Amino acid sequence: METTLEKTINNYIDAGHTGKVYSVEDEMSIIVNPSFDILPNHPYKSPLVAAVYCRGGHGRGRVNAKTYNIEQGGFFIVLPGQITEMVDISADFDAVYVLMSEHFTESLSIGNTFNMRHIVAEQPYTLLDERARQALEGYLAMCMNLIPIEQHPHRVEILRLLTRAFFLGMGYFLHEQPANGAAPTRQMDLTSEFVRLVENNYREHRDLAFYAAQMNRTSKYISTVVKESSGKSAMEWIEKYVTLDAITQLTSTERTIKEIAYDLNFPSQSFFGKYFTRVVGISPAAYREKHRS
Repeated sequence: METTLEKTINNYIDAGHTGKVYSVEDEMSIIVNPSFDILPNHPYKSPLVAAVYCRGGHGRGRVNAKTYNIEQGGFFIVLPGQITEMVDISADFDAVYVLMSEHFTESLSIGNTFNMRHIVAEQPYTLLDERARQALEGYLAMCMNLIPIEQHPHRVEILRLLTRAFFLGMGYFLHEQPANGAAPTRQMDLTSEFVRLVENNYREHRDLAFYAAQMNRTSKYISTVVKESSGKSAMEWIEKYVTLDAITQLTSTERTIKEIAYDLNFPSQSFFGKYFTRVVGISPAAYREKHRS
């Protein structure tokens, strides 16, 4: 049975796209200067961790409805569950894509899982300075030299160590915060688990009781822990994912508001409109008119 990463790479190859592909089982893949079709108004929610390093040219991309200008030396990290869209790229756009399974990234043990996810989610794009570029290019070169040696008995473990060393060493430069490897607290672990559950289930479940039941905790306990750990209440996290999805569809698709409401599992357009207005402060129709280009 194909894993998510294997399926992604195989679909890419089967579609006839070009670009050198380095791939290791269901753990990690690197695609050098890939070709792909830009699909305007086509947001996508990836199940993988994706890092994009721009070596030349320029482009524009969206992560959770926020647009970023990508230029030479730019580095993007997109997490599973984030809604992404490539808006456009120049003819000379040259980039390296690194795709990693969530299992692989979690095995890196690079510190407080929730805190790292939160930092990346808030700042997915960074323009690297010369030192950071050299470190990233060195890391990529070592990985691409190792991956083709299929008979190496410790290939995956070495890739894991190289990736861990890179993120630990570059955490400060990438996000202006040290990746200190501190052991996560139980509260942070629970918050990370809660956020991951929300990422996977927010379309079907917007009630805190569902998530508390999945975690074998009371709603009150989950609410308290999440608020103390993240600064946001549990319901705010649920509302954030629902409205981000809605905003992306309102600004990047031709779907009607009724279609978006049903896609997000609301019983009616009216119910969706009231929910959206309460959280965002403006109706879906008004938001589309105001923000859509």
